[in-house]
Amino acid sequence: MPRVRRLLLVRHGLPDYRFRGAGDELPGPPLSEIGRVQIGQAPPILQRYGPAAVHTSPLGRALQSAQIISHALGLPVKVDSDLKEWHRTERLYQVTERSARWLRRWLADDEPSAVVVGHASPLLAIIRTALYLPHLGWWRAGDPDDLVIGTCDRFEVSMGSVFDIAFEPRYVSARCLFHPEPRILCLRHGRPLRSAPRGTIGGENRYLRRPNPARLIGYRT
Repeated sequence: MPRVRRLLLVRHGLPDYRFRGAGDELPGPPLSEIGRVQIGQAPPILQRYGPAAVHTSPLGRALQSAQIISHALGLPVKVDSDLKEWHRTERLYQVTERSARWLRRWLADDEPSAVVVGHASPLLAIIRTALYLPHLGWWRAGDPDDLVIGTCDRFEVSMGSVFDIAFEPRYVSARCLFHPEPRILCLRHGRPLRSAPRGTIGGENRYLRRPNPARLIGYRT
């Protein structure tokens, strides 16, 4: 087993919001042309870390993003429903449970490095589980215009962004490797929002390192 294992988290690119179906149910909206441009900027960043596979949500915008990365890097795509978007019928703890379940399965496997393509809330849940941080929502399921930022890590998972989680024997670290252009965090009232509203939470955080919580329960990473 390598001394350092890595997960490279990629949020899907900007969806085509002309799609008339629900965004949290299959198939969901496809990628827009801007979304394809955003995701097309990720492979050179990801290639530096030698990933072995691309794991993805089954929803169209994530699956298409994963396919673009897979084609560029020559990697297999593995679809997993535990990586899907926060559904309006779910509570945050349920998103956290399935995201943590996926993370545990990956840690029990032997991939030294892998790409995970998904959605903001599940990806943040993976980061916070890995770092043993509180799980707080950044928007309310079913009401994407109601943006809520109030979390200790202050990571901004913009569309097409790339985050790295490094698992070492003693520590786990997470860092933002890349935000694409155009940078879009979300649409708020139908308009692109480049980054989180400033004020009480302070600026964007791009790096955080904590003791490896797996050591507390005797689990090897």
